[in-house]
Amino acid sequence: MSYGSTRDAEQLRILGPAIDDFIHRYNNSDGPAQGPRQTLFFFPGGMASTLKRARKPYVDSGPSGQMFKFDKVWLTIEDFLGGVLDLGINNVNGEYRDEGNRIIVADGTVEILGWTFYDGFTEWCEDSGIDYFIFGWDWRRRLEHSGEFFITEFLPYFQERVQEGCNNADPLEHFSIVGHSAGGMIVNWILRETPDYPILSNLQKAITVATPFYGYAGQVHRWFEGDSYFNHDVLVDRDKLIKVICSLPAPYAWQFLDEQTFSDNGRKFALDVPYPLLAYPSTDKNTGAAADPYHPLLQGNLGRYPTDKGFSAQELSMAGDLVRHLSGPLDPALAAKFFNIRGDNGKTDTIGSATWDWVPPSDPTPIHNGPFVPGDDTQPAWSARHLDLLDLQGHVITVSGSHLSHMSLMNSPETLAALGPVIGV
Repeated sequence: MSYGSTRDAEQLRILGPAIDDFIHRYNNSDGPAQGPRQTLFFFPGGMASTLKRARKPYVDSGPSGQMFKFDKVWLTIEDFLGGVLDLGINNVNGEYRDEGNRIIVADGTVEILGWTFYDGFTEWCEDSGIDYFIFGWDWRRRLEHSGEFFITEFLPYFQERVQEGCNNADPLEHFSIVGHSAGGMIVNWILRETPDYPILSNLQKAITVATPFYGYAGQVHRWFEGDSYFNHDVLVDRDKLIKVICSLPAPYAWQFLDEQTFSDNGRKFALDVPYPLLAYPSTDKNTGAAADPYHPLLQGNLGRYPTDKGFSAQELSMAGDLVRHLSGPLDPALAAKFFNIRGDNGKTDTIGSATWDWVPPSDPTPIHNGPFVPGDDTQPAWSARHLDLLDLQGHVITVSGSHLSHMSLMNSPETLAALGPVIGV
């Protein structure tokens, strides 16, 4: 077995207890008050899934079927003391390997003193008789890798285990998928794969909540500034942290949309009332010209991204292909299953654009935020829905309230009240 297949096998094994918990809840529930039983798979937002790291490294010359003991590596107090630097990924001849060949897997959602950002959501599922499963995913890896693993590895395994434990009841007879924030990008990817995989034939609804279909302003700062939660002159060297961030494939796809997508859809963006996008959101600081994050130009010896901290032009190119795919047209049959929920806290406190200067130097940061726009404090409302759904009545749902925030949106009564009718409870 290769490193990748060993990692996948260990990921399935680590998910075993969560599947057992699903079976227990299924067997002790009568389902919804009305309508058929349904399974709801939930994808947490970016950085909201717990990660666990093998205590020992994978050995290339070792026996087939290597198994490991794991320790939580995200999110723990040790991350703030330097542990975050262990989260890097190395691309070895096209194969992604964790730092030190110590396999990292995902397991549920991040907990803070026993509380998660999704407690309200899971309580609502239980009260509604919904058979839910929280699918923690490795938010460092390429999004399509997580989607493919879910379809080809996890779903068959999950289906077989549940049928064995639930008197042959099929959990995929009637199921939907929901994703928060970056988790919704995986939902979008899975939906587009539906025609190619029979195991997805009973997918009823694909629902995103506060998902950056066309990017957001936060990620580009991290390649120059690190992360304010972890930057520390003594415990976490900022340059080392930036190198770790540059090594992670997934965040390359979290930037503002490419210029071509905006040019092709400018009229649609402008007609999204009351959340129009009237100008391309990523521009040069000095000239106001477009600064396409996925097609960075050069000006002599100057560029757009840091060149001394491992920033990957290859990952940027692949991410550009992915975001164009995810923002591309939807087949009408798939669009009919697709629903987007976005938040508006009424405070106009969400960054809606950014300007770039040339680098080097890259310190201080060449990235500066533009004006605030309506949103949930993180995702602009204009970015948190797919353009193809604007003409479908009821497929883009805006929840409003001054108490709404991006991180807790899945727990809000407004979101849950909007989610219920979409999935039929």
